[in-house]
Amino acid sequence: MNKINLLKNLQITDAAKSQQTKQRSNELQELKDRDFGATIKDFMQAVNNKNMEAAQQVADVIQGNSQNLHQAMASMEEARLSFQLMIEVRNKLLESYKELERMQV
Repeated sequence: MNKINLLKNLQITDAAKSQQTKQRSNELQELKDRDFGATIKDFMQAVNNKNMEAAQQVADVIQGNSQNLHQAMASMEEARLSFQLMIEVRNKLLESYKELERMQV
């Protein structure tokens, strides 16, 4: 009887793993199908959201609604780093575009 339960558990585990693998492959395919503009747009939206969240936390601390200064400062730093990353990505994209423009066909 114990072997039957073990076999059932093994089959259930295999089925769950198979379902997870299918789900992951579907997610990867969706990522592959997305266009570059949508990816950049999502990235910029995430940076903007971080900035707005940090501003709200700082405003809460200033107004006395929150005593969590440490979290507000960490959030501000995270927003700053996200913005710097976005600027660097933009610079690299512009550099690449200019390099493509200079190429002779």
